[in-house]
Amino acid sequence: MSAVVRSRFYFSIAVAVALLLTLGFMRTFYARPLFDLPPLPTLMQIHGAAFTAWFLLFLVQTRLIATHNVKAHKTLGLFGAGLAVVIIVLGTMTAFSLALASRPKVGPPASGFMLLALTDIVLFTAFVGAALALRRRPALHKRFMVLAMISVLGPAVGRLIDLAGAGAYFPQIQMAVPALFVTWCLIYDWRKHHIVHPVFAYGGALIVISWPLRIALASTAAWTVVYDAIARLVN
Repeated sequence: MSAVVRSRFYFSIAVAVALLLTLGFMRTFYARPLFDLPPLPTLMQIHGAAFTAWFLLFLVQTRLIATHNVKAHKTLGLFGAGLAVVIIVLGTMTAFSLALASRPKVGPPASGFMLLALTDIVLFTAFVGAALALRRRPALHKRFMVLAMISVLGPAVGRLIDLAGAGAYFPQIQMAVPALFVTWCLIYDWRKHHIVHPVFAYGGALIVISWPLRIALASTAAWTVVYDAIARLVN
C-alpha cells in the first residue's frame, strides 16, 4: 500500500507541474505559430526545447521509480545531470536577455524581473545539486528533485497571470502557487509518515519565503544599482 501511495504522489505532482508549465507556455512557445506573434529568438527556442526535455524527463523518471525500474532511472539520471547544467546556463542567459531587452508585461520592471528569474535559477541549482549529491539516498534525492521543479514555476505562472489579465495580483498569485505545491508536499509527508520530512519543510519554506523577499527587493534602489551595473557589464 505504501508503494502505491508513494508512486501516486510523485507522479501526480510531476503531472501537475508539467500541466502548469505547458499551459503557461502554450501560447508563447508550444502553439506560437497559431498566434500573431513575432518569431521567437534562437536563444528562447533552445531554452524552451531544453526545459521541455527537462520536465518530460522528470515525468519519465517518476514513472520509472513508480514501476520499480531503478536501473533505467539511474541511466537516465546521467543524462539528466548534463541536461541540468544546460538548463542552468540557458536559464541565466535567458534571464539576462529578457531583462535587458524589454520590460515584462506584468510584474516588476526589467530590473526586478531579472532578480525574480535569477532567484529561480539559484534555487533550481541548489536543489538539483543537492539531489545529485544525495542520489544514493532516495528519500532526500526525490524530495530535492520535486522542490527543484516547484522552484521554476514562476515564469509559467507569470504568463498565465498575463493571459488572465490579472497583473494587479501578480505578487499574490506568484506567492500562492508555489505555496500550494509545497503544502501538497507537506500534507503527503504528514499523511504517510505522520511527520514532515526536513527537506520538504525547510526547502519548501525557502521557496515560499523567497517570493515576498525577492518581490520586495526588486523595487529597491539598491537592486536597481546592481541591475545597472550588470547591464553595463553585459552590454
